[in-house]
Amino acid sequence: MLVALLLVPALLLSTARLLQPAGSTWVRLVAFTPYALGLYLLALVVLLVASLRTRGGWRALLRTLAAVALLGVLLHAGWASGPFVGGTPARAASSARPVTVMTSNLRFGRADTAALVELAVRRHVDVLVLQEVTPTALAGLEAAGAGQVWPHRAGAPAPGAAGTVVFSRGRLARVHRLGTPFGSYRMTARLPPRSHRGGGRVTLLAVHPRPPIGNVTGWRADQDTVREAAREADGPTILAGDLNATMDHSSLRELVGRGYADAATQARSGWQPTWPSAGVVRHLGFGVPPLVAIDHVLLRGGLRADRTEVVAVDGTDHRALVATLTR
Repeated sequence: MLVALLLVPALLLSTARLLQPAGSTWVRLVAFTPYALGLYLLALVVLLVASLRTRGGWRALLRTLAAVALLGVLLHAGWASGPFVGGTPARAASSARPVTVMTSNLRFGRADTAALVELAVRRHVDVLVLQEVTPTALAGLEAAGAGQVWPHRAGAPAPGAAGTVVFSRGRLARVHRLGTPFGSYRMTARLPPRSHRGGGRVTLLAVHPRPPIGNVTGWRADQDTVREAAREADGPTILAGDLNATMDHSSLRELVGRGYADAATQARSGWQPTWPSAGVVRHLGFGVPPLVAIDHVLLRGGLRADRTEVVAVDGTDHRALVATLTR
């Protein structure tokens, strides 16, 4: 019974990751792919111990199941190892100032905007990409001094989850809204002086595809829209936002295959789940810990991430992702 409780969900997660079935439940299962590694490990230990205490045909069966569990361990260890051993080694220090990008979902505008601005100031953020910015939340950000710290702004607030706003120290130009119901934008951002080989322009994609809730047709359409915009981007590109997908989803793995690098993987930052922020989402009276990494910064065109971190923000169910970039 214990082996079944461990192996069945583990095999379902493996199937979801390998085949990426179309159903909404399967899409959501993919996000939990890393947890199969622990299930397979526990199953392997149980099976090995049981096989040592068993004789006859049962022993052969247990060993066969142990082999299955071992294959699962090796497969998922490879998939989960990216943020620990992926990317490239850190380079020698450069005289150019690094660029810091931060993305944060404000949970229908409920985030503590003053605390968010303070956090971004402390982290010396140059480009601040915010999702679910309501008109009230935007007013709170401005009251907290966002307009003075980051004088350039693009995007628009909206009720509910639809508002996306970018604040930047450098100029934002050629702003184009992408075809997602929640705000997603392509723009050109000028990086601060003494960075990016003395300063320069990059393409910035600030995106927020819909979550895979209910019928996932909308989720798939939005993922396609983001991928198309990413494919069409020229030169150095930063893609940031609440992507409502993990690096195990085929939509993001396709971007990696096209030259994009996940900042957390490249920086070898380890496991950094961004949703839900600890204690904000509750079930049966208990706070749910951070489980999945769905907020991302992806890079292409010579940009690289030297460091990433996730930080809790009061009032929102997403942890902010901060990425320090160099070129």
